Amino acid sequence: MTRGTQDGNTGGTQGGNTRGTQGGNTGGTQGGDTVGIGELAARTGLPVKTIRYYSDIGLLPESGRTPGGHRRYAADALPRLRLIQRLRALGTPIAAIATVTAGERSLDELVSRELDAVQEQLREATWRREVLRALDDCPAPERPRRLALLAGVGSPDDAHDRLVRYWHWALPAGLPRRLAQAVIDGAVPAPPAAPTAPTAATPTAPTVLAYAELHALATADDRRRQPQAHQVGDVASFYAGLLDACALAGEALVSGCPERRAEALGQFVRTYARVDGHDDTPAFRAHLRALFRRGRRAGSFSLRYWRQALAVTGETPPPSAAAGQGYLAAPLAALHEQVAGLPLTAK
Repeated sequence: MTRGTQDGNTGGTQGGNTRGTQGGNTGGTQGGDTVGIGELAARTGLPVKTIRYYSDIGLLPESGRTPGGHRRYAADALPRLRLIQRLRALGTPIAAIATVTAGERSLDELVSRELDAVQEQLREATWRREVLRALDDCPAPERPRRLALLAGVGSPDDAHDRLVRYWHWALPAGLPRRLAQAVIDGAVPAPPAAPTAPTAATPTAPTVLAYAELHALATADDRRRQPQAHQVGDVASFYAGLLDACALAGEALVSGCPERRAEALGQFVRTYARVDGHDDTPAFRAHLRALFRRGRRAGSFSLRYWRQALAVTGETPPPSAAAGQGYLAAPLAALHEQVAGLPLTAK
């Protein structure tokens, strides 16, 4: 029995044989090595209309037609159709499959690209889930403020770009480019769940909220510049000294080595001492301690920034974060506590 449409005809032969049949089923192609749409449907389990659609959009080209108008396909149509069928079963978009069937991309490349796309979709969904959790898990009077804060972020990548722009604006103009970039890399955490950033924080409602707070600080009208030449003198020496101290403090955090911790503190104090031509003495350390404690006032921009950065990156970063995005937060917090005698996270 034949199907009611031409494309559904299995060849019009007894037993459904579509290869090399009588009646000119090869559609004008040379030899009898073509197959009909009915056989393809039978061997793959796909509906005829689906195979016809794949043909119409160019995924499964025809090799010709019979005098009666029935579609015929080359011998390689079956493995090609099975590839399409399996990729579609994985949810692969037709446009992506077309690049493989057209020879523009290998199957390996397709899988890699699709994995990247899924990871990005997962990242976006995870960020949104934690934003909603941050809104859900808060007192009702606080919810409007959080809503405005989180809505202002847009996408996490946009927020990251704005944080980077803030630091470009905030650092001294005369700072050497490489040094400035090192400061920016260390001061700007990767957005939680960034797929290409191994140091990115695990997305949770608190880390997403902290990132939104960072973004609000860096884009507010009252944002502050970082220490300038008129405040610290040789800006290259000052910022390089801070980076060196933070590198030592980061090593101390990972290793727990008291000697490295003391070395980091000494480098940090000397960096500040050089600003006014002082030495690292007990008197200067007491002076610096008083300055840091006064800097803990509620409105301190620096204090608020590094508290939120620390909330994003965590107080005990893994060894892999020693030079990653936002790596300065934990070492600076440790140094701040050593100098001021108070934790950076204290309320």
